[in-house]
Amino acid sequence: MTNCRGNTWAVRLVRAACLCLALLPGLALGEEQSNGPPEEVLDPGALGLALPLAAEIARSLEALESSIAGDLPFLERQRQARVIDLRQALAANPWLAHEQWEPLVAAWRQELAYGRETDSWRDLLVGDPTREVDYLRLGRVGLYFLTPDGREGGVWSLAEAGWQALSGDELAELRKGLAMARERRAPSLLALPVSLLPHDDDTGTSRQVLPPVAMGGVAINEDRVDDDADAELLTRVNRQVGELRDDLAESWLRLGSGLALPSRPDASVSGIEASAALLRGLEAWTEESGRWRRLEAPVADAGGHIAPRQVARLGDLLAFGGGDLLRRSAVDNDETPRLAVVEGLSASQRARLASAWTGQGPLLLDPTAGRLLEALATQPTLMERFHQGGAVGYVVATLGGLGLFAALLQYAYLLVVSLRLRRQLRVTAPLRDNNPLGRVLGRFRTLPDGLPPEALEARLDEALLAELPRLERGQGLVKLLAAVAPLLGLLGTVIGMIVTFQAITAYGTGDPQLMAGGISQALVTTVLGLITAVPLLFAHTALVSRCRHLVGLLEGSASAALAEHLETTAASPNLTPRESHAVSL
Repeated sequence: MTNCRGNTWAVRLVRAACLCLALLPGLALGEEQSNGPPEEVLDPGALGLALPLAAEIARSLEALESSIAGDLPFLERQRQARVIDLRQALAANPWLAHEQWEPLVAAWRQELAYGRETDSWRDLLVGDPTREVDYLRLGRVGLYFLTPDGREGGVWSLAEAGWQALSGDELAELRKGLAMARERRAPSLLALPVSLLPHDDDTGTSRQVLPPVAMGGVAINEDRVDDDADAELLTRVNRQVGELRDDLAESWLRLGSGLALPSRPDASVSGIEASAALLRGLEAWTEESGRWRRLEAPVADAGGHIAPRQVARLGDLLAFGGGDLLRRSAVDNDETPRLAVVEGLSASQRARLASAWTGQGPLLLDPTAGRLLEALATQPTLMERFHQGGAVGYVVATLGGLGLFAALLQYAYLLVVSLRLRRQLRVTAPLRDNNPLGRVLGRFRTLPDGLPPEALEARLDEALLAELPRLERGQGLVKLLAAVAPLLGLLGTVIGMIVTFQAITAYGTGDPQLMAGGISQALVTTVLGLITAVPLLFAHTALVSRCRHLVGLLEGSASAALAEHLETTAASPNLTPRESHAVSL
């Protein structure tokens, strides 16, 4: 199938001549049927309306076909078939051009919608009809393919009119994008290269798209235009303009392009002129949806301060500049969208945006046409999340902090005890009171002479038990808080659900935002309880393990001292118990 690219005056004149020849049978038919029933008579006023309008429709169809030929190669068969059907309908009934105008507007609006939506489908690979692949399209910004096994993928380059292979992380991002397009994954930013190259533009004034006086080589003969037919056409134009204003109210395309929202025609404009102006406006908007513009625009930073900044607008998908993604601020329909920085990006994401300014490397793309950026802009910070837990959340956090503080203090004390205990084991004399072993052996030394072994062992155990409270200090508190924290989180969950049901009772389920506060409290308190309990359990385990290790060293050293004392006493019966005890030490 061939694509017509002709835009020369010769081609336009030939089309106009063919159109006039096509209208001659209709004129003859009108003369032959002038004596027939009224409904079969061809109204001369309709011919006066059809002549210039048909010429404008023929010109717009040529522009539509040329736009498809120079666009990303997606859904080409369907889009070209739409143009062919419209052209055949015009050739068959050129005097019914006013009825064929709306289908042409619908075709242009569909082309404009292509630049504002994300889509995925499976089809034959462009350039290789022997392979079937999955396509991902992000507006008119990026066209990608991925093989069914997920091992090969590519991005279409408009500059080179061919595919560029993707690998590594880019392939993983492409698989993620396809999953999001098929609603199998939650939306997120995609780090992918794009199909466009930057286009510098310093246009800052609003431009009006108006038709020439003579459209398609056929001048408007207002004397032959039927007022009723023209009024009906003007009514259709007004309806289309209203719908387009609603669709384009939050569009990026006004940024840097000089385009203004279509305005309703005033009383001095005929329906033919208004319809032609709307067609040409749709052509301009559609063309703009496939451009990467760089310009200077005022941007509000995180603190609300507005200052000029170099920004880039990528089709109707996103805007960025200075390493920041930008979002639209609320504006009236007739105003150019104001820009503000999107918070919450990581350092690596900001660096990627800064390096992608020249068109090299992947960009951070929003596949949801701005909804994801709005969600990122309104995403609460960590402290805001914490405050959503309410009073129960504060209690859980306080108890968790208290438990961790006690655990850290006790663990630090046990580390100091371990160092002193090892030093005492290396140097047995003199005995020091700054460690449990020195105190136990020192107390053992003060025992009276002549005690039986059972009494010595009991006294030694008593000295060891006296040291245990210091070593096990804080373990009970940490264990208690680790058990209480999830229960407090569960309490907050119940309170949050009560608040949610109260909102449902008062306001119904029509607005989910009214229930968001209670649900947030329920979830945040649960999270806080778990976050508190998990580290406390680890801290309790570490304390118990370190304490058992120290107690084992104490018991082993004390048992060894007692055994040496008993052996020395048995081997030297002439020594007094105190002397034998001193020898053993």
